[in-house]
Amino acid sequence: MNDTLYSNRVVSWFSCGAASALATYLAKQKYTKNPFKAVYCRVAEEHSDNLRFLSDYEYACGLSIEVIGDVANDYSIYKIFEQRKFIKGPTGAPCTMILKKEVRKKYQRSSDIQIFGYTKDEGSRVDRFIDSNNEVNADFILYEQGYSKKDCLEFVKDLKIEIPIMYRLGYQNNNCVGCVKGGMGYWNKIRVDFPEAFYRMAELERKLGHAVNKDKDGPVFLDVLASDRGRFKDDSPDDCGFTCEWKQQKLPLEEKFFK
Repeated sequence: MNDTLYSNRVVSWFSCGAASALATYLAKQKYTKNPFKAVYCRVAEEHSDNLRFLSDYEYACGLSIEVIGDVANDYSIYKIFEQRKFIKGPTGAPCTMILKKEVRKKYQRSSDIQIFGYTKDEGSRVDRFIDSNNEVNADFILYEQGYSKKDCLEFVKDLKIEIPIMYRLGYQNNNCVGCVKGGMGYWNKIRVDFPEAFYRMAELERKLGHAVNKDKDGPVFLDVLASDRGRFKDDSPDDCGFTCEWKQQKLPLEEKFFK
């Protein structure tokens, strides 16, 4: 890194997910001479256990994480959906645009080096991010160094802190409790694990006349979704970052992270 880049602020976007946890840790080790910020964009509908995880992570890694968000909309996806009278479409969901992407844009500086936690198997997401955010000087540190989602979860376990509850319940990502990018199987699991979130979204669907799911016959509203429809594994949403979308040899963990 040349001397000019040492003065650039490094911003690592921490989501309370395992990937961003490892990305933030690695970025802190990489950019030792730069001003460093770890930042969490809060969304009200994410599980409350996220804040417990954030606090444990700060203590374990000796980092301070700044919490920001859309205060005017109470950090809430429901405020956004009701204002827009729209939940999602072919280009994505407005919650990501307003609660994450716009919040990031207000926070960022043009000279920032920004860290995003896309893993080695998310090359298509990296490409889409670059295509739609040409102004961002991004470091996809996990992707570039070949770390998988499994590596990220192992890293969190190696910190000896409990992983966020959404992972413990079997969800692949630590998104909102009731992510509108999820399919029928995903929503059927939400109905079991978080019935209040399920029926809140079902009520909103009817209010707006817009269903999260559809099949060949048209919209499938949650309040008439059969409990055996879909497959949870196939219908789980991608990790919710700042876009909304429908190698090297590994060392043992103790050598990789804690020499």
